[in-house]
Amino acid sequence: MANPVKKVLTLLIVICFALFTVHAADDVAADDNTASSIYKNGRELYEAGKYYEAAEEFERCIFYAKNPVIRANSLIARMSAYRMCKLYYREFQMIEELLERYPEYVRCNNLIDREFEIGALFRSGVREPSFWTFRWVPFWLDVDRTEEVYTAALKRAPYSKHAPAAHMQMAIYYDFEGKTRQSLAHLRAILEKHPKAPERKYALLALANGLYMLSGRGDGDSRHVNESVELFKKFCNDYPNDPEVEFAKNTLAKARDVQAARLFEIAEFYRKSGRPAVAERYLSEVMTKYPDSKTAPDAEKNLLKVSDTYLPAIPPATENRLPDLRTYAIPENAELLLISPKDKNSPYLLNIPDIKGEQLKKLEENTGKGKK
Repeated sequence: MANPVKKVLTLLIVICFALFTVHAADDVAADDNTASSIYKNGRELYEAGKYYEAAEEFERCIFYAKNPVIRANSLIARMSAYRMCKLYYREFQMIEELLERYPEYVRCNNLIDREFEIGALFRSGVREPSFWTFRWVPFWLDVDRTEEVYTAALKRAPYSKHAPAAHMQMAIYYDFEGKTRQSLAHLRAILEKHPKAPERKYALLALANGLYMLSGRGDGDSRHVNESVELFKKFCNDYPNDPEVEFAKNTLAKARDVQAARLFEIAEFYRKSGRPAVAERYLSEVMTKYPDSKTAPDAEKNLLKVSDTYLPAIPPATENRLPDLRTYAIPENAELLLISPKDKNSPYLLNIPDIKGEQLKKLEENTGKGKK
């Protein structure tokens, strides 16, 4: 008895499964037909110039469609509609979805290049409206999407021809945001991944200067200043005729001053701790490696105190350094800035180009300053 019952139950399960499969196939076909009809309406709206309404229709089409080809085509059409509306961030979202879910239906290289273009648009100041209905409100704009778009594009194509410019723009962006380490990371990426790019020169100089500035904010092991010195030397060797070479040489001299000062501080610690032999080693290193530094005279003076064998050498020529900016107080005594002739009834001062030579002497005589 058990066998016939088991056979009947098995037969019923098979019949139910077949009916369910047929019904599901009919539903899929119906959904795809509906999606095709909606897609057609979207194309008509697009051709009529109603791009935002077309994008909404293509979104409905994606909701109904089961066929991956229809879904991919709807995403492509929706991406194009958003581009015509100048809604670049939504266009970027469509590109990301196509690359993630339907890469076999699109040209990935073209879409990634478009992501770099969208990142450049946001970096140049383009912002899309927060709400399409209120797009006429000039100050109701979306946030800056530069970081998100460029990060996604660089992650997908780190060796793209657009990558060096994107890295440079991100370095500038992070520098303005006060995120120095992220900025330096993008400059390093240019040097490591794109050594022949035109941006390499600027990345090399900016990275060297950034590390030098960073060394002034806690560089206990001198790692930052040591690397900046090497990068400045490399810049001067690779681009000897560049206009920025003078700046690089001056900053290199300052960085060497920092290196010498660090060694001098260590030597002073050991000298004051009663360990002159160790202090002598560090002071000798200052005089050997950095004889033209600002610390060298003090190092030599202390070295003569702790060493019996050191002989002073002729001091080398000091390299040029950029002058330190100084502020000066406004003079307390008032001085005559412009001289107005008193023999004329004009309310205006004499033009500056006219105050020259003999005429200036005559004016000084009229004011009494020329008389002794």
